[in-house]
Amino acid sequence: MPDSMRHRRCPPLALWQALLSAAWLILAPLAATAGAAQPPVAFEARYRLTLDGWPDMTIAHRLSRQSDHWQSRMQAEISIARARETSRFRMVDGNVEALLYTSRYSLMGFGERFRLDADQLATLPDRQTALFSLARRAPTAACRGKAATPCTIGYLDHKGARKALDYRVLGLDSRATPAGRFPAVTVEAWSPDKPERRLTLTFHRDVPGLLLGMSYRRDGERRSRLSLVNVSIADDQPR
Repeated sequence: MPDSMRHRRCPPLALWQALLSAAWLILAPLAATAGAAQPPVAFEARYRLTLDGWPDMTIAHRLSRQSDHWQSRMQAEISIARARETSRFRMVDGNVEALLYTSRYSLMGFGERFRLDADQLATLPDRQTALFSLARRAPTAACRGKAATPCTIGYLDHKGARKALDYRVLGLDSRATPAGRFPAVTVEAWSPDKPERRLTLTFHRDVPGLLLGMSYRRDGERRSRLSLVNVSIADDQPR
């Protein structure tokens, strides 16, 4: 692949994967958190993702109840690239159990598909399930504040490779977004071997998995930003 094409291909797919990998995420350290975690709440949301040097991208995110399990789906599309990830998980005695993960990425007609089944996810969750798990545990995590010893989290990426992240909870407050003001919890996360790359995630404190905002910085410079544009939160879901 020519260098020029490789340069053009990396930003949208890499940053999409970075967002969902927030998902550069999680589960092994949940023993290091305390307190009752929030139960699932169904929602449909749309985010706007701004990438340096690329058109803004709209991301659709849906968490829904499917019989005896929950499904989380994210999808995005711009003129030359599209991506979709879907994860299924169930709640067992208040814990999250990953069941299935599928993803598809394409650029200018060329793409790849990935799948992880329950056996592969038996030890660590996929990153969609991990995103939900982090969000529901963050409000009571022990690693709170800039000076706190970070929590360490493990998850499987879209190819099934084991990954780890360090993270700290920066605080609990409320956050204004184009969709309204909501109770929030903000988390800073980074790969232990790439500390110069920082992902700051703000979740809805009472609706696990719902992002209110995100920013990605590299060497102190912001490279991308996500904001919640609109959201519909169910008020009649079993909890």
